[in-house]
Amino acid sequence: MKKIILLFTMSLLAGIYADNRRYVWTYEYQTMTTGEAELEHYLTFQGNDRENTKDAVKVSHNLELEIGMNSRFDVGIYQNFSQNPGEAFQYDGFKVRTRYRIGEKGQYLADPLLYFEYKSNTDFSKHAYEGKLILARDFGLINVALNPVFEIETHDGNTEMMWKYNAGMSKRIHPLFSLGLEFRGNKDHQYLGPVLSHGKDGLWIALGSAFAVTNVLEGVDPFKIRMIIGIHF
Repeated sequence: MKKIILLFTMSLLAGIYADNRRYVWTYEYQTMTTGEAELEHYLTFQGNDRENTKDAVKVSHNLELEIGMNSRFDVGIYQNFSQNPGEAFQYDGFKVRTRYRIGEKGQYLADPLLYFEYKSNTDFSKHAYEGKLILARDFGLINVALNPVFEIETHDGNTEMMWKYNAGMSKRIHPLFSLGLEFRGNKDHQYLGPVLSHGKDGLWIALGSAFAVTNVLEGVDPFKIRMIIGIHF
């Protein structure tokens, strides 16, 4: 566990000097401005051992180009890479996602946004479809967001369906700095962890974690750490 805490601290120190996004798993009520674009890099550490990180951490890289199509709708295209412990760096496939804002900020009890994504591997033998209802609301300096998620995955003729959720609460304690807590999980596993974001329009960074608070089965990672850097242009 000490090594896990050290890994999180090192990631934090690496990123604090580099926000539009307050969370790393939970989406807020926002889309890209019409005709503008942003390049985002997701760096995720997935540990399969609670106590020992040696030869037990998978690293994932996701590169996203996000483009504003109109005042309510944007599209993101991802290229996904990963490296398992002791193995070569590899290309995993791609993902395409869309977001559509409903109404205007503050119009409803919770600001709603629709999210859909499609993901596949390099030979198109695996397909994943994911839909999210993004609900968020600002209460002064505090933001609260909830994302119920439904996912369908097909592979080798088998189909799996799953309900999940992501949620977060964050407070802006400085015009350039927010601090909060994220929750995520499904019917079997629940995670939580701190999250912080720093930066401004054009350059921002968010760093968060998810530590299992319930027992995990074999093949389920007990912790994840993610850092996202965004460059607007």
